[in-house]
Amino acid sequence: MSASSIQHILFTGIAVVLMFASSGCDDSDSGAPAPAGQVWTCSMHPQVRLPKSGKCPICSMPLILTKAAAPTPKKEGQASEAPEAMLTLSEHARAMASVETIPVQRRQITHEIRAVGKVQYNESALAVINSRVEGYIEKLYVDFTGVQVKKGDHLVEIYSPDLVLAQKELLVGLEGPANNALIEASKLKLLRWGLTQEQVDDLVQKRKVSERVTLFSPINGTVTERMAVQQAMVKSGEMLYKLANLESLWVYLDIYESELGWVQQGQDVTIQAEAYPSDSFTGRIWFINPVLTEESRTVKVLVNIANTDQKLKPGMFVSAIIRVPVLATGKAAPAGLGGQFTCLMHPQVLQAQAGPCPRCGMALTVIPGGKTKPSEAELSVLAVPIAAVLDSGTRKLVYVEHVQGEFMPMELTIGPRAGDFYPVLAGLQEGEKVAVRGNFLLDSQFQIQGLPSLFYAKGQAPAAGHQHGGATESKPTAAPAAATGHEGHAAPKPAEHKH
Repeated sequence: MSASSIQHILFTGIAVVLMFASSGCDDSDSGAPAPAGQVWTCSMHPQVRLPKSGKCPICSMPLILTKAAAPTPKKEGQASEAPEAMLTLSEHARAMASVETIPVQRRQITHEIRAVGKVQYNESALAVINSRVEGYIEKLYVDFTGVQVKKGDHLVEIYSPDLVLAQKELLVGLEGPANNALIEASKLKLLRWGLTQEQVDDLVQKRKVSERVTLFSPINGTVTERMAVQQAMVKSGEMLYKLANLESLWVYLDIYESELGWVQQGQDVTIQAEAYPSDSFTGRIWFINPVLTEESRTVKVLVNIANTDQKLKPGMFVSAIIRVPVLATGKAAPAGLGGQFTCLMHPQVLQAQAGPCPRCGMALTVIPGGKTKPSEAELSVLAVPIAAVLDSGTRKLVYVEHVQGEFMPMELTIGPRAGDFYPVLAGLQEGEKVAVRGNFLLDSQFQIQGLPSLFYAKGQAPAAGHQHGGATESKPTAAPAAATGHEGHAAPKPAEHKH
């Protein structure tokens, strides 16, 4: 027998005990006609609804008498009469079922989105160092990948006839008649071919041509690829190194389309990596891919992360949590960062005005979206604990304690789960008490008595029996039921034919 079947039997058995404890009825099996209005059911098959006692036509268990719910009289100041679908539990029955209730309240709740992703290079911080002239590499200063270089560090020493000729042109212009236009054009040519301003100034001061010229790194970064080889010839435009600044990284998260409505640009993201289980990294959503990946039904979301200590490495798999405050309407609260300015290299920088980044000098970029942040009232959400909600897949139900010891089912509309709560969109009011423990047993009791329950919105009506000739009774009828393992023995197999 499966675990779900055992659980169903236990719940139903306890519900039967509760029924006896609250109503005091017995399970007579006399088969005698019952007074009009009585309904007999099976504790194992509550869909069986018969007008008289007897045995269950499915499992042959003795039928039990249900107790119809009586309307609760209207109390003074009460807006309307209580629904007829009401169950009254005595103190003893309530203690046996361990029923616990709490009032529905307004509170601030947060919806969490959990996702996985992969660390990538910050594409805005990638750089390629090319040879701008044809020549020969005489010496390599950076001779393997992974080396960290800073702006101004020497990379290679190159011999280039074109560079030698360009230096001589500048010296000729300096030694001849004053021609500022020619001199400035010669200086600009050397700068465009990869020399620094300091190298050009040194040439002008010393008036000496350098046959071998050192090329320097124009940016900070880590060498991710090296194509330069010592004593090799290079042509103009040929790549020597590829650099990446690892102080800022991108993480591409896979967000399922069902969660996409909760994701906004500018939201904070908490990142964790397996390499550092005790550390958390924070970033900000920078871009949401406009195209859905059909194979995985996910959308790539880019998170910009500062990595000044360089713990995170490109290629790492990480997990992420996006915590989104929920509005009273059940929707995601806006991030409220729209219109502010941040840095691509340092996403933790936020400024109200455009300008350079205070850390790296890059021009700040505006964050799209609205500027308005939600108020305290907008974040006060009527919320019900998840333990109180029974979900059939098509209906959501809670059991409300109308007055002390009296329970009624209430169908409600809820929003997506937010932690240990659901936002209530319709069906409940603030202060109403809902069952957070014992609600499964309450639903079983409602189902046994034929009252509206989770799977039977309108309850279950008794099946009508019929008689022939007055004294002869027909076999009791029952509502159709799925096989549950109590059907009895199957029909015997036909005898095998032997030759």
